[in-house]
Amino acid sequence: MPLSPTAELLVLERDDSIVTLDNRILYQQVRELGCDRLRYAHMRAHEEPLLAIPDAVAWCWQRGGQWRERVREMVSDVRTLDP
Repeated sequence: MPLSPTAELLVLERDDSIVTLDNRILYQQVRELGCDRLRYAHMRAHEEPLLAIPDAVAWCWQRGGQWRERVREMVSDVRTLDP
């Protein structure tokens, strides 16, 4: 999903192993796209409860059946990865 030029804050779930890479990519992309007002932050799930939503949707999707039906409207794209 492309960043909106009017976005002001992007919150990413913190993974210490890739924070440096995230920062480098975000710094470059924010400038290239002209999103001068965009701030970004790495937070843990307990610091930003909305970070739990993608995990919950993924769990429901993987579970299938009625769980998948409950979240179907929230899912816009599914990608299957080869093992």
